[in-house]
Amino acid sequence: MTEFTFDGQRRNEEVVFVLKRHPWVLSRAGFIFIGVMVILLIFILIFGLSKITSILIVAFVIFVLLYGGYIFFLYNNFLYILTNERIITIEQAGFFSRRVTEAELEKIQNISVEIKGITKTLFGFGHVQIRTAGVDPTIVLKDVENPYEVQQKIIKFTKKESLKTISGPIIR
Repeated sequence: MTEFTFDGQRRNEEVVFVLKRHPWVLSRAGFIFIGVMVILLIFILIFGLSKITSILIVAFVIFVLLYGGYIFFLYNNFLYILTNERIITIEQAGFFSRRVTEAELEKIQNISVEIKGITKTLFGFGHVQIRTAGVDPTIVLKDVENPYEVQQKIIKFTKKESLKTISGPIIR
């Protein structure tokens, strides 16, 4: 169990694990950075170190700081939390856009893993799909590292929760 706490945590609810997406999801920002850097170098080769290229360098630095900060903010606030009672997904889509989904462990019906593509296979990350009996029938943990291990941990705690329900007092 981990010492992580969050808003809305219930009394006696313990956090089993907190996951973020695999760091590879940041690679897109890295490729954009490299592309803009190449364009900037082409401008320097064409125009030399002039007023235009100086303005472009300043604009590039501002772009990198703002865009990099934004991407890091999204990455850092995209969380998956497994507790001894429920699973919670916090999907940050922008500065002012967040979606929080949760499902009680006892309502989980099926958990599957999907790893598509050479990159995800080589780096060992993929999606964990959780099917529940509820309003939002599918919860997807996107781009998590070691999805098979995540699946097994969820199954383990789902079984513990169902055993608590089954072994509870019998009412006649």
